[in-house]
Amino acid sequence: MKRKKVGLALGSGAARGFAHLGVLQVMEENGIPIDFISGCSIGALVGALYCSGMKVDEIIELAEDTDTWQMIDFSPPGKGLIFGKKIEKMVRMHTDDKTFDDLKIPLSVVATDLHTGERCILDQGYVYKAVRCSIAIPGIFRPVEMEGRLLADGGIVDAVPVDLARYMGAEMIIGVNLGAHYAEKKIENIYHTIIQSIDIMQNEINRLRGIEADVVIEPDLKDINPIAFNQVGECVRAGRKAALDAIDDIRNVLNPPPRWGLLKNLGRRRST
Repeated sequence: MKRKKVGLALGSGAARGFAHLGVLQVMEENGIPIDFISGCSIGALVGALYCSGMKVDEIIELAEDTDTWQMIDFSPPGKGLIFGKKIEKMVRMHTDDKTFDDLKIPLSVVATDLHTGERCILDQGYVYKAVRCSIAIPGIFRPVEMEGRLLADGGIVDAVPVDLARYMGAEMIIGVNLGAHYAEKKIENIYHTIIQSIDIMQNEINRLRGIEADVVIEPDLKDINPIAFNQVGECVRAGRKAALDAIDDIRNVLNPPPRWGLLKNLGRRRST
């Protein structure tokens, strides 16, 4: 029987996105094929590195060894507090300047047009440029002007891009929602204010719209500081746990029991 093509939709969530790496580990360890990846914000970043050919352990090592402050290039007051050029350079280097056509696994990422409020699908050209658009958290990173659009974080409109994975050709979709386990947080600075506001907005959108994936993985990240990038190990472990909890559901959707087996078992129950 021909297997279903599998899409993995990696959601937004700032530093909590390292949980995606734990999910990817579990998929590999259990032989779950990934045919397409759609990503939003940090999900776009992780997806780009993985689809470009980096191994999961290499991405984890990169995350652990990167000094977050070295990635920050403060901007004068304007459209954002951070230029984003340094992180763009880092993504460019670790994706080897690849275009979307060069990737080992097909990838599409989501950004938001701040002029129109429309969702923008980025799947052509240089991968690092698309990632830079998708991670542009409003108020923190400067938005990116591209082809007449002003592009920012895709999480504003589509925090877990399930529909995009389906559009790419996926027949079975696994969604990874990083904001499911909401917790009250102490607001200490402008970064906390912005991230918390976006979290509230995304949770409300997900509650009203739902996440229409075949299986939704929801790591418990309520104790993770979304702007502190020094909790990589905790995020990976949370991602692993949630993925392991969902692995039987994934297998059942990917490889449903044959119909003749169900009828055979039904006949046995009737005869007893």
